[in-house]
Amino acid sequence: MSESAIADFVTSFIPDTATHAEPVRGRVVMSKRRIVLVTDGDRVTIPLDGVFDVQHDTAPGDLAEFFDDTVTVAYERDGDRLVAVVEGGGDTVERFVILVFKGLLNGSKAHVKHPARRGGRVTDQSFESATLSVSPGTVELRGDATTEIDVSTVTHFERVERDLGGTTRPLLSVRHMGATGPVTTELALDSGRKMNLFGRFIRLRYRLLKQELADVDLSSEEVEALVAIYSSGPNANLATVLGVDASQLTMFLNDLIEKELVRDDDGVHLTSMGRAAVSEHIEDVNM
Repeated sequence: MSESAIADFVTSFIPDTATHAEPVRGRVVMSKRRIVLVTDGDRVTIPLDGVFDVQHDTAPGDLAEFFDDTVTVAYERDGDRLVAVVEGGGDTVERFVILVFKGLLNGSKAHVKHPARRGGRVTDQSFESATLSVSPGTVELRGDATTEIDVSTVTHFERVERDLGGTTRPLLSVRHMGATGPVTTELALDSGRKMNLFGRFIRLRYRLLKQELADVDLSSEEVEALVAIYSSGPNANLATVLGVDASQLTMFLNDLIEKELVRDDDGVHLTSMGRAAVSEHIEDVNM
């Protein structure tokens, strides 16, 4: 492969589920244009512009005996629809999934209405052109103004149909927390394939945070502390805001740090999971 590799690691994979019954060991090499699965005697090339779905999940039933977790890449090549399955556990493969989505989505042209809603109120904002960029925790839409969606604050998303330039088109509607409360952003990409992939990206990141949050047990006092940190900023006097003494505040913060909801580095900050917990709480209050 002549272009530079942005990912290169060794794992087990099934290069093509139509021709391989069991996984093989080999290298996964990715550039900005393709993914190559390399074994001792063969290589399978997956062009990124042919990828139409990516899933990162537990292995389906017939592959469970080989894998715990899998990354499934569905793609078109020479008119055929093919599927490759890569062993999906560990930080290396997690980074690989993000790189795949970046390669598939970054730089895509989008039409964005932000905010389409502020709380429950529909705004008169019009659609504007923007360029899409994704990262593990953020969706960025750069146009005349830049819109950022923190994936950890997403509380709901769905496909809707809207009039866009005189034509009814499918869009993705994403409800999330803005600086002053819940907002909804609506966006469409010029390519239906990329719309599907962007929806998959949001679902995967959203589900991952929800799974992590489901394992955390929070008291009402800890939820109140998280909301106070979110509302007041990293340098606020939290003891005063919460009406507790310094020792109680220290106890709350230590518990939240241990649960990976808060970090204390030059001020108290919410982690992505902490922001997700606040978003879930505020959404419940507003229901």
